[in-house]
Amino acid sequence: MKAQFNQFILLALLTCLASVCVADGVEPNVLWIDIDDQSPWYSAYDEQLIQTPNIDALASEGVVFRRAYAPVPVCAPTRSAMITGTYPIRTGTHDMRSGRTPEFQIHLPPDTKTLPELFREAGYETFAATKDDFNFVYDRNALYSIGNEKAKAVDAKNWKGSMGGGSWRDVTQGRPFYGKIAIAGGKGTQDIHAHLKSLGLEPVRPANVRVPAQYPDLPQVRKHIATHYNTILMTDHALGEVMAQLKKDGLWGNTIIFLYSDHGSDLPRSKEFVYHEGLQVPFIVAAPGLTTAMRPGSQRNDIVSLMDITATSLALAGLPVPGYMDSRNTFDPDYSREYVFSSADRMSNVIDRVRSVMGTEFHYIRNFLTDRPLMNWGHREMIALAAPEKSSFLTIRKLAEAGKLTPAQAAPYGPRIAEELYHLPSDPDEVVNLASDPRYSAQLAEMRAALAAWIVDTGDKGQYPRSKAAMKEITDRFPPDWLRSPEFQYLQVKADKATP
Repeated sequence: MKAQFNQFILLALLTCLASVCVADGVEPNVLWIDIDDQSPWYSAYDEQLIQTPNIDALASEGVVFRRAYAPVPVCAPTRSAMITGTYPIRTGTHDMRSGRTPEFQIHLPPDTKTLPELFREAGYETFAATKDDFNFVYDRNALYSIGNEKAKAVDAKNWKGSMGGGSWRDVTQGRPFYGKIAIAGGKGTQDIHAHLKSLGLEPVRPANVRVPAQYPDLPQVRKHIATHYNTILMTDHALGEVMAQLKKDGLWGNTIIFLYSDHGSDLPRSKEFVYHEGLQVPFIVAAPGLTTAMRPGSQRNDIVSLMDITATSLALAGLPVPGYMDSRNTFDPDYSREYVFSSADRMSNVIDRVRSVMGTEFHYIRNFLTDRPLMNWGHREMIALAAPEKSSFLTIRKLAEAGKLTPAQAAPYGPRIAEELYHLPSDPDEVVNLASDPRYSAQLAEMRAALAAWIVDTGDKGQYPRSKAAMKEITDRFPPDWLRSPEFQYLQVKADKATP
């Protein structure tokens, strides 16, 4: 009898290590707080230039994951990964905003369910008061039980998908919920200085920022970096309002909170690119008032995938994690990732294929399409043509064309190198490529092999040519002069033939 009792206690303890331990019959709420386009330049991550007291307060209630990386450095594919817990290259959701037209639609594998569906099956009410932005066909009524009447329909003209609706205040009394809300993120606005001052916050000035080595020290670049800091001040203020509302509504003591960004900042070599600055994201998990195995105020330095938010959400709520998921519970006693894998394929109007293997010290990047430069006139550059003198993108490009940049700064505009290898502790800005250094040949071979195994395991759909319907989705959306990838060369030939 004593042995059976000890086994029961051991089982209970192990269960608590992987989930939130609450009173019998009480199911914790799960709330995702979504931030767009933001790097973790927070004081909770040892940032010195600014202070983020509300983010710090949340961090003091939970765990800060210092080395969390997005599965894709852009929103729609990453969101598709997070809501399914599977790699986008496995499900075919890897291209930036795809499957949104009647001619070309992407369906998830039959056995794959979204996270909200799994929560609904467990008796939770669900809502998403922010954009879905998924690269697959879905019935919003199947995902969310609340707020669908407020959501905008998904159609070919609404490329970001439904903008969502609902609130935790719409949840039936006594029912647990899974919800997702959004707060101010890394997309700066023209009036951000005035807004910060109205809140009693002092904006960061361009003169005070550090310019990373991958960028030239220019007024446009300094302003871009300062703006990102200022968006973080806005984020911190917005989080403070959410925390106050949770407390006012009596939800602070029974809600597991996830704070994260979908990818890194919107700096030129960050968003859309698999460098450290594009992949690293803030990721904080807190369960204030709940008895958990996580030590409040602790920090984790192991590498994790942002996609692990899916399995972690289920496990902390005491729900099973489906076997098809690539996502893992970060609080499982056996949790460990030797590498975090990420991908980058078509980014709006630019076709590419890049894979990333992030290790504890080294970062390996494989560029499969070396017939085009990294900076290939993406949509952010094309939009900037309206005011090129104000754009960090176009100012850097102009200096590259004039031969006035360092080799590392100019590399994105010149010939493509197939492999890149960086030692992050000594080179956090990733400007010294070690791939051709014979001293690192063994490290290169090891990470190259890990990537090859991942490609085989996932069936990497990015390795195959796009269908005619997928290409038509691109050409129907963007003007011909935006389409400068070699795959669109036929459009130029067609235009030349039509010219008298």
